[in-house]
Amino acid sequence: MGYIGSAWKYVFKNFIFLFLFALIPSYFFALALDLQSLETIARNLLELNAEVSFVTVFNCFSFINGSRWPFALVCFACLAIFMPMILAFIEKHMRIGSRSLKGIFGRINYNFLSTFLMLIVAVAVYELWALLASGLVYVAVIAFGGAARTVVAIVVALGMCLLLSYIFSLFWLWLPCRQITGYSFADAMVFANQAISSKRRKLYLAVMLPYLAGVALLLLVVGVCSAFDVIVPVFVFIEIIFILLFLYFCALMFVAYFDAAGEERADLRKRY
Repeated sequence: MGYIGSAWKYVFKNFIFLFLFALIPSYFFALALDLQSLETIARNLLELNAEVSFVTVFNCFSFINGSRWPFALVCFACLAIFMPMILAFIEKHMRIGSRSLKGIFGRINYNFLSTFLMLIVAVAVYELWALLASGLVYVAVIAFGGAARTVVAIVVALGMCLLLSYIFSLFWLWLPCRQITGYSFADAMVFANQAISSKRRKLYLAVMLPYLAGVALLLLVVGVCSAFDVIVPVFVFIEIIFILLFLYFCALMFVAYFDAAGEERADLRKRY
């Protein structure tokens, strides 16, 4: 659990410097979600009823859904702009101990290409996963009946979330390795996997547990707000969840990289 604790500690200790980078992407992320489909899933889970359509399941998993996809594109564009800056800030802080924002905007030119390519790969992998996961869940829905339908659908969805976490954990250190060492994309991937090989389970748990907690919290918020027929609070809560997870996963990249590479973190040095 060391990576989880270290990443959250970094986020909350430096939250005032970090959250500004996540505000705009989080706003469009919340707009991109299909709240109606999420509400249907959340309500059915509370009622232990898994009778849903493929489209409803896919709209919950995928960001390219129905009429909300333009917001997803804007969210992607915002991430491509703000993520290079937040990664530059975290890298600078951990390498030399400086929390100054000076020079961060200039780093966007250096970090932009690698971050942009990583985002494209991540979105492509996620959307393929969303299509496969939706299909498997829907097969469970139409193949079983009664209580078994609900149990099998939940187990399948949970299993696919575990698989997604594992896939992303395989290249989680690729981006910080690329940006810190300057290696080529292929060499950075090889070096990152070699560095984390002995701590892969630790990294997997650090990716998987907060992700599952975020999904569960999202469904809980949508379900509760739906029960009380309120709109604004659910939007705000979704923004907050995204901000926290976005900052956590960005911090996790460098927390895990510095540990795996055996490099000392300057932000942890005691100042006398």
